[in-house]
Amino acid sequence: MRKIIFFGLLLFFSCNRDEEITGKETQLLFQSYTLGNASLHTPAFETLALFAIDRDNRVVRHEHFTRNDLHENTLRAKLPFGRYRLACVANCPDINFDTGETLENILLRLPQKGEIFEEADDILTSLQSVSISENKDAVFTVNLYRRVAQLQVRLENIPEEVDNVNFELSFVPSAINFTGSNTNTFGTITKPMHREANQGHVELLTFPAGKGEATLSVTYRTGDKEKRKIIPFTESIDTNRIIRVESSFLELEEGGLQGNGINLLENGDFEIWSDLSKEPDSWHFFKDGRDSSAIKTGEDKVHSGRQAVFLQGKTYLYQDVPVEALTRYEIKMFVNAPSANFSWKYYCYWRKNKSTALPSEYNKPIQAQTYLKQTDGWINVFNSKTFTAPEGAKYLRVEIRTYGKAIVPDEGIYIDDFSVELVE
Repeated sequence: MRKIIFFGLLLFFSCNRDEEITGKETQLLFQSYTLGNASLHTPAFETLALFAIDRDNRVVRHEHFTRNDLHENTLRAKLPFGRYRLACVANCPDINFDTGETLENILLRLPQKGEIFEEADDILTSLQSVSISENKDAVFTVNLYRRVAQLQVRLENIPEEVDNVNFELSFVPSAINFTGSNTNTFGTITKPMHREANQGHVELLTFPAGKGEATLSVTYRTGDKEKRKIIPFTESIDTNRIIRVESSFLELEEGGLQGNGINLLENGDFEIWSDLSKEPDSWHFFKDGRDSSAIKTGEDKVHSGRQAVFLQGKTYLYQDVPVEALTRYEIKMFVNAPSANFSWKYYCYWRKNKSTALPSEYNKPIQAQTYLKQTDGWINVFNSKTFTAPEGAKYLRVEIRTYGKAIVPDEGIYIDDFSVELVE
């Protein structure tokens, strides 16, 4: 049986859309769930990309359809014989992939004009196993699930002299993969508000963002001055949800999206190092019972200033900084990882006190979820993002971890210019 399946997939690999496919015309019946509830309805898609995925989770064929190919919710597609998985993406015309890539490398992106990101398309996806045989007819029901959320924002009491009102949703993923994980690329979606007298409202579709990750703001003009106000928002933005936000313009505070330049960490640039046999001043160094070291570097290995730190082995280097709950901060951690073989993570925590962290759901946005390795020179691991301290947070632990099995020459990471700044 495996030989038959493999032979069928070989045929799948070798065909292009314009070539004859050895297989059977199959009916695919589409349905999806509406935003905000679980009711089924007829999906309204303009384009549909269909991928065949082999047993190694790799894309082996791609077909493209439009709304004109869909008749009464049903699409007829000629599918090759064998068992494999079908992946469908609706309403995402710009999909980056290469045949032979894994499913996770199918990237769904925000539309973009120049440097400005627009709201997401109404993207729906599905993934299911199919078995196509010569002797058995089949109709497959394809359940499409939304990969976007809808944000509805309403502002009351907008003064008459305020004009050019635009809504901005910042620090949302600019690309996600097929399974919904972000790719650590972020952007700002900008959309004009619909203005009616002293009220304004906007609706937009966006990729998901965790609790405290995204920032809502409104930009506007008064006379010849451009200004910004921050809209309080701490909810998570989950797929297939409608999130409603209502605020009074007069109650919003003016603010920005970046730190104020005052570093709340002590010795965040690692320029003070009183005893070179120990960690840098104001930092704590944990060896985890293995070979590890924190070495002072020269000016040729720094992000700025005169010195940085080179971490080797298995280490935790951290510092706790006092914070205020429901207040927004920008975290910066510059890392240069020259080796492709050395593993490390940034791993920060919001804490109730210096010995107790808040639940993991609050800390995931400020922690690397997988091991990281080589970088292209110096990078700011948080990519200019800002984060809101959750309720109950009194401290933020800024921590970097390395996972070397032993100290090996030239195996390690350089770190410099760590900071925590209040966003005002």
